Amino acid sequence: MKMVGINIKRLRQAQGYSLKEFADKVGVSASFISQVETDKISPSLSKLKDIADTLNTTIGLLIGETNQPHTSNSSPVVRRNERKHTDHLGKGVNIYLLTTPDPNKQMEPLYIKIQQNASSGEKQYQHFGQEFVLVLKGKIEISLNETRYILNIGDSIYFNSNTPHSFKNLGDEVAEVVWVDTPPSM
Repeated sequence: MKMVGINIKRLRQAQGYSLKEFADKVGVSASFISQVETDKISPSLSKLKDIADTLNTTIGLLIGETNQPHTSNSSPVVRRNERKHTDHLGKGVNIYLLTTPDPNKQMEPLYIKIQQNASSGEKQYQHFGQEFVLVLKGKIEISLNETRYILNIGDSIYFNSNTPHSFKNLGDEVAEVVWVDTPPSM
């Protein structure tokens, strides 16, 4: 996560935001942004999305994905041990990018490991787009507005991202899911 804080600070300063100005735009305290930038705390997935949106970038770029599309000389294959990822995003949520960087891609497939009792955070979040989730292992709950959906191995869900949503692991093991966002937010 150290790279995330460094990238946030670099982009914030390049765009001319003071800590306070930036924190106000994101809707958090300047102390919170300072602690994220110095790797003292990790933001929840929804807060990292707010930070990325405010900086006009993607979560993928914040975690170190380059914006270079693959060329005819490079492979479109992402090997398991070469996936870009964030560790412990939102305390127990690990997100792995499943595709190579490409500024023209129209969806972002992710492999997410959700530790026991981990969640996307206390608040629901929403944004433009659509999402698809397939549970590979474990049991998760996805809340859309006030409705809660329990998904087990093999279950899937598709929803509009502008619906306030959140997720959490309900099982007693690590849950593993494939999560696809469109348009890409990572």
